[in-house]
Amino acid sequence: MKRKGMCLMAIVILVLLTGCWNRRELNDLAIVMGAGIDKIDGEYVVSAQIVNPGAVASKESGKISQSAVATYSMRGTSIFEGIRRMTTETPRRLYFSHIQVLVLGEQVARDGIKEALDLLFRDHEVRPDFYVILAKDTTALQILSMIDPLEKIPATKLYKSLETGEKAWGSIVSMKLDEVIADLLREGIEPILVGATVKGKVHMGTSDVNSPNVTQPNLLKYEDIGVFKKDKLLGWFNEVESIGFSYITDRVDSTVEEIPCDKNKKIVIEIIRSKTTVNGKVKNGKPQIEVSVSAEGNVGEVACPIDLSNPQTIYKLEEDVEKKIREKIVSAVHKAQKQYHSDVFGFGQSIYQNDPKGWEKVKEDWDSQFSNLKVKIKTDVKLRRTGKVGNSFIPFMKKK
Repeated sequence: MKRKGMCLMAIVILVLLTGCWNRRELNDLAIVMGAGIDKIDGEYVVSAQIVNPGAVASKESGKISQSAVATYSMRGTSIFEGIRRMTTETPRRLYFSHIQVLVLGEQVARDGIKEALDLLFRDHEVRPDFYVILAKDTTALQILSMIDPLEKIPATKLYKSLETGEKAWGSIVSMKLDEVIADLLREGIEPILVGATVKGKVHMGTSDVNSPNVTQPNLLKYEDIGVFKKDKLLGWFNEVESIGFSYITDRVDSTVEEIPCDKNKKIVIEIIRSKTTVNGKVKNGKPQIEVSVSAEGNVGEVACPIDLSNPQTIYKLEEDVEKKIREKIVSAVHKAQKQYHSDVFGFGQSIYQNDPKGWEKVKEDWDSQFSNLKVKIKTDVKLRRTGKVGNSFIPFMKKK
């Protein structure tokens, strides 16, 4: 009986303790899909792109409906203060659990991003699987204010374009919050972040996409990779250097390489897969790095009078593509070593993994060691297919 009484009491207590004591109704929340942080005159400007669920779910056609998002911004001496002060303008409390992208202004990045990352990483409501990008030659608020004709939610456009572009074009690199923080903590590697910029006339990209009088161009574009030293932005890799970086760090899923064969003509090779291995060690007190790239490709476009049925032609094309890849890798390494002195490639991390004892000897002076490091580059390219036709028909077209 005593045991039964204790069980009954436990059940009663559990029933009394249950309940959603910290519940928040959906109608009371403003769901943030994208956030931005700028810095102006020493103060932070925090932006939040809030989704309008009713407008997103609307299937009405031929009518001017509500905008799918609203973007708010607020100044504050700290990021946290800016977020809280934003509630003086928003009708609902900001809810960051569904954030897809965080945009950091260039001034914030140059001053240091650790405060911004710490706030979002610390918040128990925020999942660390959203992308972090930089606003290049513009502000984070401007990036979040751009409206896209294909996506109702601009933050979703940024998210999808980043994933699509990374798979199809080697100069775009995606980094999630936890990945950036990992690079800040690990020895022998520095962070990078891709830049987003605005192309064309800015005011055209801020008009309501639902208006029948608006012809909406695609103004947002990912461009270049930001190079960091610790948590501060130093500068940018251009497109060629960014692709070289992607080859080194084994991030190239697919891209294209152009081989000139005449003054105005070229052959375009589609890289369909690529694999890179980086081996680092310390020999005779000096660090050594070997980068080996193995790639496969197809002939994608031919505007030259060449014979693709000849094996020697294919061999020559493979050598030309190998040379192109080497040039891009060399350009990225040279800029990182001589201009930024920042090991964004993780060469030090490779030495640490392959030769821990050797790393202990060079890590204290790694900045100097990296800047003078000799990098051996090997490239191997195999062309698999030439398409459904062999030689191009262009040289055989009728002449007047």
